[in-house]
Order: sequence, then C-alpha cells, then structure tokens
Amino acid sequence: MNSSAMPMVYFVAPNAEHFDDIQSQLSLFGFDCQVFTRNSAILAAMHTQPPFAVVVDELGLSDANSKKCVPLISRLSKGPVIFLSNAHSIAEQIDLMRNGVTDFLPKPFNPQQLIDRLDSLQEQARPDPFRVLIVDDSEAVARWTCGVLSDAGMLSKHIQNPLEVILLIERMKPDIILMDVYMPECSGDEIAKIIRQNKQYDSIPIVFLSTETHRGKQLMARSMGGDDFLVKNMEPEELVASITITAERYRQLRRWMTRDSLTALLNHTNIIEELTREVARAHKECRQLSYAMVDIDHFKLINDRHGHMVGDRVIKSLSRLLRGGMGKPNSVGRYGGEEFAVILSDQTMMRAAQKLDELRQSFSQLTQISTDSGEFHSTVSIGVAQLQDGQTAQQLIDAADRALYQAKAAGRNQVGLAT
Repeated sequence: MNSSAMPMVYFVAPNAEHFDDIQSQLSLFGFDCQVFTRNSAILAAMHTQPPFAVVVDELGLSDANSKKCVPLISRLSKGPVIFLSNAHSIAEQIDLMRNGVTDFLPKPFNPQQLIDRLDSLQEQARPDPFRVLIVDDSEAVARWTCGVLSDAGMLSKHIQNPLEVILLIERMKPDIILMDVYMPECSGDEIAKIIRQNKQYDSIPIVFLSTETHRGKQLMARSMGGDDFLVKNMEPEELVASITITAERYRQLRRWMTRDSLTALLNHTNIIEELTREVARAHKECRQLSYAMVDIDHFKLINDRHGHMVGDRVIKSLSRLLRGGMGKPNSVGRYGGEEFAVILSDQTMMRAAQKLDELRQSFSQLTQISTDSGEFHSTVSIGVAQLQDGQTAQQLIDAADRALYQAKAAGRNQVGLAT
C-alpha cells in the first residue's frame, strides 16, 4: 500500500521506544504512524498534517502532562482523540471528554485492540453513500428526486420502465427502492410483489412514492411488499431524512444477516452465494476468476495453549488483513471456524497466489499476545484455484480445498496451487 494513502495516526507519549512494535504492527494493517514526545513537535505536526487519529498516553509528554496537552491537541484535531489509561472513574472520564477525548483504551493494550477501534472509527468517518433506485414513469419527478438525493450525498439511478427493475437491482445492488404507485405498464404494488418473490431481495426496503393520500390505499400498497409510503412533493429535508432512516436501518439488518459476528466478513452462506454469482459472471463475460481457501495453521493448539479469547483475536487479525488486502468488501468470507474464503475476480491463479502469499507473509509477522504465555506468531496455509471452462462454483471450491490440503501436507505456512 502506498504510504501516502495510509491514514496517519499520531502517538503522544513521554517515551518513543515503547511504540516501536505497535508502529510496525499498525503498518501491516495499512496505518502510518508517528510518535511525538515533546509538546512543540506534536502541535507543529497537527498544524501541518492533521492526522486521522491521535492516541494520547495518560503520562502525557516528556515536557507536558496529559492535562496540559490534551486540550491543545483536541482543538487542532479533526479526528478522534484516543486516551490510553489505567482505570479512571466516570467523573475523570467525563472531565477528559470535556477536554476533547473521544475514546478510551485500557493499559496495557495490544495493537489489535487499537486496530479494531481505528477500523470502527474509519467506518463511521467514511460511510458508503446510500444507493437509491428510483422507479417512476415521470421524468420530471425523478429528476427532482435525483437532484435532492445527490445533494445529500446519495447515489441514485432512475428507470421509467418498471419491467426493468430486476435487472437494475442485480446491477446496482441498491440500499433502497423508491417506487411510484401508478405507472402505465403496471402498478408499483405489483412490481413490489414480484421483487418480494426473490428471497435475495428481501433485505432491500421498498418505499412507495405517490400522490395518493388515501390512508387505506397506502396501507393496501404496503401490504403487497412495501415498507413505507411517502407522498410526492414533500419537503426535500423530509425526503432525505425518511430515506436515510429506512436505508440505514436495513443496511444494519443486512449486515447482521449476511456477516459473521466475530470478523464482520461475509458468513459461509453469503460468501458461497457471492462466489456463485461471480462464477456465472465470469463464464458469461469470459473473465478470469480465482478462488482461495485460507486456513490458520495449528489453530486448535492456539486455542488449547492460549485460550479461546486469544484464538478469536488471531482470527480477527487475519480477517482484518484479508479484508484490507482484497479491497472489495464482498470478496472475503469466513468459510467456517479458522477457514476463510477469498474471491479474486479478474485474476489468474498465479497473480492471485502472489497476492495471497504477500498476505501470508504479513500475517506471520503479526505479534499475537497472550496474557499467560506472552507473545507468539501464527501462520496460514493457502490453496488457490482458477476457474476452468464449464466449472461450477462447488467444483472450484473443491479444487482450492485440494490445493490447501497440498500446502498443509508440504509443511504448512505456504501457498498451494490447484493442478
């Protein structure tokens, strides 16, 4: 990753040496770091290059305690200010928050805790814009609606022919559908009923947008598969607020339904469904497609020796590396236990293997921390297969699984290629 594109994290502490290992660990996860030990240096840096986040040790700086430096840093910070400390009372935490602290982490802490918090803060800072599909035969109404949503930072697409809605859903993957009720080809409630026949679209809310004000007719339309009913010509702010509330709620519901609770990656069912779609697309469009199985070596031994909480942290550290390394959020899933599935679209087996081998090396460099046994390192074995003509998704999975078995049989901590 290009360091210029890496989010910057500033550490504020009286001693820089303690953060050497943390800096190297964060860099593997795509964060750039600088440590400051003097007040003038951190304030100058905040002026010239405001960071994504500032992490302040409760000991403060070599020439200023935390009570003095935190208010100054928070006034210059455009992002979160994370405070590392031993136990503080609620009153003390409130006082720190009033001075600009936004988050707290206990000491001693391991890099994974900080990475988890930074990931969460990044997601909050840069949420994906809502994608809105507008189905309306009126060009004028749709143009006004698109303009309002665009001004609010949403991505919108308009179709006049409701019979094209399924094709557009597949292409756009909208967060929400705005549907006119009365259209020449068919009614909005009829199209909503057709959409609801497809179980994969159950988590997409349908909001009817119409001039209809009769409450009984509104409820009738909603009973056909709609989730809300908005009257046309409402105030722009009300339209944006209504769509935002509904889309955000359903986005969270989709996340709970499709994502693994520990890693936030696609769960087993949904990564297989995603692979099936990618296989069909690759065959149809004559595209390259590779698929990989990634397995943590000797994971049972990690659980037995260090405990399941440490095992969970190892799983999370690998999932974070895979998610960051692949780029596409739906290209990585937790296949089960300590096994992960990776979809590499438009890539040959050799290029996919090279990319995954880099991730394998990065993972082996991560310092895992056990409270009982100290630090240790973990490794992974990987099997990679490339889609062949006429091959099904299950056959591709089987090929990658055989390659994974070969990697383990050859001594683990390596990449195996399907033959």
